[in-house]
Amino acid sequence: MIPTDIKSYYRLHSKFYDATRWVFLFGRDALKKYFPELPDNPKILDVGCGTGKHLVQLQKKYPNADITGIDLSGDMLSFVNHKNVASIKLKNELYSENSFKDNEFDLILCSYSLTMVDDLKSTFEDIQKHLKPNGLVLVVDFDSTLFTLFSKWMKKNHVSFEPNLFKLLDEAFEVEIKSTRKAYFGLYSYSIFLGKTKEMSFLKITDNLP
Repeated sequence: MIPTDIKSYYRLHSKFYDATRWVFLFGRDALKKYFPELPDNPKILDVGCGTGKHLVQLQKKYPNADITGIDLSGDMLSFVNHKNVASIKLKNELYSENSFKDNEFDLILCSYSLTMVDDLKSTFEDIQKHLKPNGLVLVVDFDSTLFTLFSKWMKKNHVSFEPNLFKLLDEAFEVEIKSTRKAYFGLYSYSIFLGKTKEMSFLKITDNLP
């Protein structure tokens, strides 16, 4: 039986997460190719950092960066290799507007975490608030599927294809890079998105939400 709450879900899945997620979380290994150029000594946040895969990549790319990973699941964080990310700060809590100060980060990374968020509008507002002016958000995640049964199965696993994450990202941020690819002969698609903060109204986003 699939756990109905996120903490219980990852309490179970944390034990085999790193050994299995490569099967369908495509684009995670390639994400480091999209790491942007940042100012000296940048501040970086990984939202939903899980077991720390991207924390290691970020530390290698930006050795002088101040890097923080945040995740709701303490079970997932317990699998972070502290030898590889000794200088990185970890926070065990749900990401929200109160998690950090305004205008704090040069880059916020979200890897397969946003399609598990209940309120994308609120989360986008939080990301914009925590990014510095002209700060960047880098996302890799599920994009879309034409198969209802697959969508329902993923929903049971706390992943939602609706509303479409990347259409909303297009509205919320200035697009720097967007790449979409199909997985398993079109069973679903996934996208990588790099965007910059901008001033905007969230009325269009609100209209698109169910």
